[in-house]
Amino acid sequence: MADYELDLEPVDSITVGVQGEPGQRTFYLEASRGSQTCTLVMEKAQVVELGAHLLAAMPDQRPEPAPAPAGGPLGPPGWRVGTIQISLDEPGGGCTLVMEELTEADDEPETDAEPRRVRLVASLSQMRGLADRCLLVVEGGRPLCPLCQLPMDPSGHVCPARNGHHRT
Repeated sequence: MADYELDLEPVDSITVGVQGEPGQRTFYLEASRGSQTCTLVMEKAQVVELGAHLLAAMPDQRPEPAPAPAGGPLGPPGWRVGTIQISLDEPGGGCTLVMEELTEADDEPETDAEPRRVRLVASLSQMRGLADRCLLVVEGGRPLCPLCQLPMDPSGHVCPARNGHHRT
């Protein structure tokens, strides 16, 4: 496995942000240490799962508020995140995220390119703040249908729970 494209230990700040209107939003994770900045594109589901896993791993941690990105990413968004690994070092008071690039290698077995990876190390309180921020960012989207739990557009949606016959 290749070395990390970027290794920030420890990060000065780590947060998630979003650009665009509900239904067409782009989610990203941003971390920085000094002049080094890492901005990676994530799926909404990844942001939800990251927040949920971090909250479950450290329920008693007092959060250090994750900063809200000012009007968008600090740097140009990098690659799209494929896999995320979380490692806790509770005695040391830290948490490590290793994020690996989403590649087409699964679809093209003959491709030898290895995915890029970054390593981000933060305090437990920073990660708890990140978890809270993840869930806050996701809540700003479209409301969920009470019947099927799918996002609804402002004009409603064809609900699968109603066999698609009625707009809710």
